[in-house]
Order: sequence, then structure tokens, then C-alpha cells
Amino acid sequence: MPNVVNIAGYNSVDPKPLPKDLEDFMQSSGDAGVILFSLGSTTAGMPERIEQVILNAFAQVPQKVIWKLAPDIDPSSVKFPPNVKPMSWVPQVDLLAHKKMKLFVTHGGTNGVYESVNHGVPMVSLPLAVDHHDNVARVVGRGLGVRLDIFTMTTEELLQAINHVLSTKSYQENVDRAARILSDQLTKPMDRAMWWIEHLIRHGGLPHLRTRAHKIPFHEYFLLDVIALFVAVLAVVVGGVVCVCRLAFRKKRGQQGQKVKKDN
Repeated sequence: MPNVVNIAGYNSVDPKPLPKDLEDFMQSSGDAGVILFSLGSTTAGMPERIEQVILNAFAQVPQKVIWKLAPDIDPSSVKFPPNVKPMSWVPQVDLLAHKKMKLFVTHGGTNGVYESVNHGVPMVSLPLAVDHHDNVARVVGRGLGVRLDIFTMTTEELLQAINHVLSTKSYQENVDRAARILSDQLTKPMDRAMWWIEHLIRHGGLPHLRTRAHKIPFHEYFLLDVIALFVAVLAVVVGGVVCVCRLAFRKKRGQQGQKVKKDN
């Protein structure tokens, strides 16, 4: 659309250095790296069965794991494996930008997906609701990660998904390419958005950039006149075929009737 400005990657911000305790944790992961697990800031505590499935899977990976806790979870109430660091709040962008970050296990929220792509981190997605399913479908469709059903997955399935994404080069290559495309822009997305807003205000709405589709009559916008023409042509053709068939049938019956009379 002529009056739509693309500001993809608008939420991309420059990463900051991690606090010392987090930096030490990241560096202690060695070559295996770190997995970030977060289901968003507004997600309530998950059912115990699902929690145990995820804990069991993380206990078996060689990577270290940072677990972003739901607001209502007390870290002392859960027995985390030695390689898992539970945190009530995480500097998500700073972590995703770290060279030791290998994988993002996410619910597929818009901000999280953009941040993960911006910093070239593949994903294992566990969509919950709202926009998550659409975001995750795009992640999977572009080869940036895989999807699991959080409500039915098993420990083995989650473990296989994690290992599959980490061991398959195409996921990292695809997300690296997407990150390069997003970062290769003439201006920063938010700067571009601000310029266009101010430009719009300065020049009184810019009506010349509005699509003329708003002024098209209803029947033309939805091509009802074209559809009506096709329906009319189809009706004429079908009607003609029916008439020809009926005439042929009557003629055939008439010939059969005359033959019967001659035989009698």
C-alpha cells in the first residue's frame, strides 16, 4: 500500500554489556553455549506436568540454560537442574546478542521473535495464544526454527527439537541471513517512523499517498460487476447446453415413437 511505511525491526536496540554474574555464567558455558527459555512477561505459572517435561529436557542438554520465570513463580519452589539458572527478570536483548547464545526457546511473541532474528538466534517455539501461532508459522516457514505443542509435547520431543535445531546448520544460516537483511537498512526503523510521522504532520495528511481504493464504489472494490458478468455468461452457456440437450432428447423420443407406430 502506498501509505504504509515498513518499519520492520523497529524494536531493535543496541545491546548493553551483561552484569558480571550473567557474563560469568555465559562464559562458563564453554563451546556448548547457552539456551534462553522464556514464555513472556505476562505468562502465568505453567501446569506442573509441562514444567517437569521442560525441566527434564533441559537437564539432559550440554548447554547451560537461563530460565525466565513467570511473575508468580518462587525460584525456591522448583528444583532446577545444575545447568539451569532461574531468573525473575532477564535483559533479553543483551542475552540474545551475546556470542554464547545458541538457541531461544520461546512462546513466539512478536518482540521476542524480532529480537531473536535481529541477533541471529534460531528458535524452538511453543506458541500459547493470540499472535503467537501466526508468528511461529512465519518462523517455521522461513526455516528459522521449529514448533512444538507445549500442551502435548514430551521430554523426548522437546529434547529432539533442541538438538535438531542446534545440529542442523540451515537454521543458523537462515536466521543469520534474516539478521543481515534486517540490519542492512539506510536508516533505523524507528528513525524512519518518526520522520514519516513528522512529515505527515508538516504537510497536512499527504492525501496524494492515500490509496484510491477508498474512493472506489463497493461493487467495484469487490469486483461484483465482473463477477456478475461471469455469472451471466456462465448462465447463458449452461442454459444453452440444457436447451440443446432437451431438444435432442425430444427429437430422439419423437423418432422412437414414430418407429413404434410403424412396427404396429
